[in-house]
Amino acid sequence: MHHGPPGTRDRLRGRHIVVMSRCSWTLFNFRRSLIGALRTAGASVLALGAAGDGFDARLRAAGIEFRHVPISRRSLNPLADALLFISLLTTFRRVRPALVHAFTIKPAVFGTLAAAAAGVPVRVVTITGLGHAFISGSTLLRRVVIALYRLALPRAQRVFFQNADDRALFISLGLVAAERSELVAGSGVDLKHFAVATLPYQAGAAPSFLMIARLLKEKGVREYLQAASTVKAEHPEVTFRLLGGVDPRNPSALQPDEVAALRASAAVEWVDEVADVRPYIAAADIVVLPSYREGLPRTLLEASAMGRALIATDVEGCREVVVDSRNGYLVPAGDAQALAAAMRRMIENPSAIAAMGANARAQAEARFDERQVLSRTLAAYEELLASRAAQVE
Repeated sequence: MHHGPPGTRDRLRGRHIVVMSRCSWTLFNFRRSLIGALRTAGASVLALGAAGDGFDARLRAAGIEFRHVPISRRSLNPLADALLFISLLTTFRRVRPALVHAFTIKPAVFGTLAAAAAGVPVRVVTITGLGHAFISGSTLLRRVVIALYRLALPRAQRVFFQNADDRALFISLGLVAAERSELVAGSGVDLKHFAVATLPYQAGAAPSFLMIARLLKEKGVREYLQAASTVKAEHPEVTFRLLGGVDPRNPSALQPDEVAALRASAAVEWVDEVADVRPYIAAADIVVLPSYREGLPRTLLEASAMGRALIATDVEGCREVVVDSRNGYLVPAGDAQALAAAMRRMIENPSAIAAMGANARAQAEARFDERQVLSRTLAAYEELLASRAAQVE
């Protein structure tokens, strides 16, 4: 865990800080390091999100105070969202945090509005990606989400973005002022935990491919299955694996018959969600993510840190990580044939796999070190708290 330079976190000592995300799963998997860094700095942290996915117990086992708030996973529901706002307003008035940091769409909107109404001095938002509303949602849904952002984001003193495309879009739409926005490298990656692993590929053998994602259409699962089936028919010795859980509450979830077909697939081995992805990345030569849009994909960062070549779609978020022909290949989104062609390039030029993997690790060290991200985030908290204190004086 990053402790930060001595004496630089005094403004956080003794502060109550709320870290809020969609659910306990995202808090445990993506925000635990931030919460740990805040606690190391002497802050007391309350984690807020929807419970019920099994990860609330894991948060508490890690010593993190977690409280359930009623965040509906479905698209906007005025009654459910009003209940969420009231619940958050009540919580913030009771807890009286110095700072609230909201991740994911509903917390960013309703958490920021409730924090402002409750008089929380500092409100911070991270746009982790634009989500279903921007990728596959209806025009009406997109308009409603933009209107809600337009209402909420001016009430945040800092808005972090995980890729330059999303930041530029929000500024162009007038949703956030450029001077209040900042680009950060997602939540970064722990370079010690995700250490370089020896490639399993040996000369004369066949490389192996791995995709890590929940079973969602927007992650490009269908394209991966189609491309893998095509390539497997030509190169039966090549192995394909898909690691990820079913997410039936997500509007982009695969249909039950598609999940059944995946379970029975001769081309792709499916592994349900696991607690530790490292053995699976270590067992693969190339990691694939054919997503339709990302904030900054954690799986590509973890694969990069472990020295793996990448294949991803040329979309927001993915192209922040993959430099075409340097640490992997970029292909058009939704194009299974182009994905299969990139897989063939890897198979037919295996000497590139190790070089790309080494380049991926070097980039992870230079740009995506979790310690740099945490240090910058905590420094931003201190700056905002100091600025707020100066205004009050």
